[in-house]
Amino acid sequence: MDPIYEAMEPEQAFEMERLARLMYETREHRRQILAEYQAEEPGELLARARELAASGESEHPVYEHYLAARTLDATRHAARSLMAARLKGEDGDALPDASANLQLHAALALPDAPASIHAELRQDALLLTLPDGVQLTAHYFSADEYSLRWTTPDGATLGIDTAPGHALAGDGPQHLHRADGRVVADPLTRPGRDPWDNLRAVLEAVLADPLLTRHG
Repeated sequence: MDPIYEAMEPEQAFEMERLARLMYETREHRRQILAEYQAEEPGELLARARELAASGESEHPVYEHYLAARTLDATRHAARSLMAARLKGEDGDALPDASANLQLHAALALPDAPASIHAELRQDALLLTLPDGVQLTAHYFSADEYSLRWTTPDGATLGIDTAPGHALAGDGPQHLHRADGRVVADPLTRPGRDPWDNLRAVLEAVLADPLLTRHG
């Protein structure tokens, strides 16, 4: 153990070491994401996703990387704030929810959640395996910025997200990428709504019809 922790009680030292490791890992993960695009800040990725969508090209996975970088930023700042509070002797809850991914992971254990879904929480995303073999990745930074993309066992890929740049009829940026490449209005989610309500609506629809053939 680092000598800096030797004067602490074992429980506090363990928590401090865990927070320090989390801060380091999220900082490095963020750095790697941005370096891939030679970017300095997540906002540069959002601008690039907007340009790609407006020009008719796919904004993915740039938009997911933008959401991941924002989530990693929030997690690192939350860990740093908690560490500062602990060093001042302040009590309180464990690491606060830095993104909606944590909230969604907890909600999947509730009685009203769709059954038999395996959920794996990563630092920047939530990976779901549905009973029929569909793989769904949720990048849910906030109630207004999210991406839900899934792949069927036969390789079809669909997604719902809030990336800007698509000129579609509707009341927001949310849109659906169909398996055939078309981008259409999103029939299932709404920005600003509780993230669990949005994810549950998508899960229920995908469990019944992975290609969403009943939704236009």
